[in-house]
Amino acid sequence: MTTFLKSVVDMLEPVGIVWLSLLVLTFLHLRQRRWRLLVLSGGAWFFLTCTSSLPFPHLLLASLEDDWPAVDVATLPVCDAIVVLGGGMEPSSQELPQVHFKQGGDRVFTGVGLARAGKSPRLVVGGGVFPTTDGRQVFEADGVRDWLREWDFGLAAAGVTVHSLGGCADTHDEAVRVAALARQQGWRSVALVTSAFHMTRSKAVFDKAGVPGVLPVPCNYSSAPMRGRPVHWLNVPNASFLQHFETWMHEAVGMVVYRLRGWI
Repeated sequence: MTTFLKSVVDMLEPVGIVWLSLLVLTFLHLRQRRWRLLVLSGGAWFFLTCTSSLPFPHLLLASLEDDWPAVDVATLPVCDAIVVLGGGMEPSSQELPQVHFKQGGDRVFTGVGLARAGKSPRLVVGGGVFPTTDGRQVFEADGVRDWLREWDFGLAAAGVTVHSLGGCADTHDEAVRVAALARQQGWRSVALVTSAFHMTRSKAVFDKAGVPGVLPVPCNYSSAPMRGRPVHWLNVPNASFLQHFETWMHEAVGMVVYRLRGWI
């Protein structure tokens, strides 16, 4: 009964309402033999079904994550720096820790875990730029750095220093800044921490930028197969499936754009 009620509630959410509306519209066009309109509404309903109700988004995302299985921290070599890409947090004056955790928050905690395990004395964090309503611009990397320095998590005792890359426009910008640091500091190896679905593009752009000895450390597995969850072939339309599809599409388009720009 609980599962049934939850399904009813899900169907009354925006994605479910749009799915039902398109289904009714498609049926009406079929009855009235409006073939062109039928193709339009039916195609939209079919696309929404594939991306919000069937498991294709999970399978597509898993196809990216499956290339990067979890790393055994015990066997990971000691590196000159641990680089955590942005996307996990952003500064927020409304939250007690002064940061807002996002879907990619695993990236930051994975980097902290590596540092606590003695894999590098340097933890470098990246991230984007966020405008505020009072006209300022705040940097994700600065907020994460300040939060880690305040809350510490045993980093000081482990002799780990935390550095910010400042405001970065994208992954390529983060790679270029890390490459410059590596040349200045004479680094020979870097542990790269980011979401597993983002690792293929990230590793390629860091290699192309000239960052030496990039060791991938994937995290933040999001698809059901990679999290050991069953994949059901029929689901009530929901926004989480659409989010997974959006993530996969972002990476697919990002690879094309990065290739065209010569970044990978």
